Amino acid sequence: MNPILTPELEPEAQSATLISQQDIDTICSALYQDGWGVIENFLSAPFVDLLKTDLLALDEQEKFHKAGIGRELDFVRREDIRSDRICWLDNINETQNLFMQMLNQLMTAVNRRLFLGMNHYEAMYAIYEPGQFYKKHVDSFKGQRNRIMTLVFYLNHDWTAEKGGEFVLYPEEGEEPITTLQPKAGTVAAFLSEEFPHEVLTAHDTRYSIAVWFRIRDGEIPL
Repeated sequence: MNPILTPELEPEAQSATLISQQDIDTICSALYQDGWGVIENFLSAPFVDLLKTDLLALDEQEKFHKAGIGRELDFVRREDIRSDRICWLDNINETQNLFMQMLNQLMTAVNRRLFLGMNHYEAMYAIYEPGQFYKKHVDSFKGQRNRIMTLVFYLNHDWTAEKGGEFVLYPEEGEEPITTLQPKAGTVAAFLSEEFPHEVLTAHDTRYSIAVWFRIRDGEIPL
């Protein structure tokens, strides 16, 4: 596989990829109190631009494929449920490496504060073209404890309400949304994977995001 070339970061831009203590405190407090939280401007504008450049380069190289639902033997493509395209991040260039350094920093910090026992993660880019969506679903079923915490980062500058594509988070029981979030650049939504159904409403413009799941490896029990 040929590496995707990305611009070199100046030292100050690299430092902008690190998470502030305030953002760590905000995420930990929100997860502890409510099981979910949203932080605007979590990613700096230069870092958003680098990630979006990487995403677009991968799409140009036809690295994206139609998403499906389920895993392994249960995997199936259902465009009536989910119609986006995805590409997994494999740490193939400097931009992805910096993003994963940030994820390692965040996973360590959340584990120390909340004792969740997470020990690895998976991350993917997602593209929703106009007319595409992802119906209401959960990321991990109760008791499986494989996906523990979900993060969704948004890469869309100048996103407005008429462009649709909102992220909607629901309580474990009930149909009244907890929050409806526009996918604006730099924002992150974080929530406990087993507890919150969620969906992506139909996009009316091309929508870019990164989904991340902090996990416990199969067969491992957190201390």
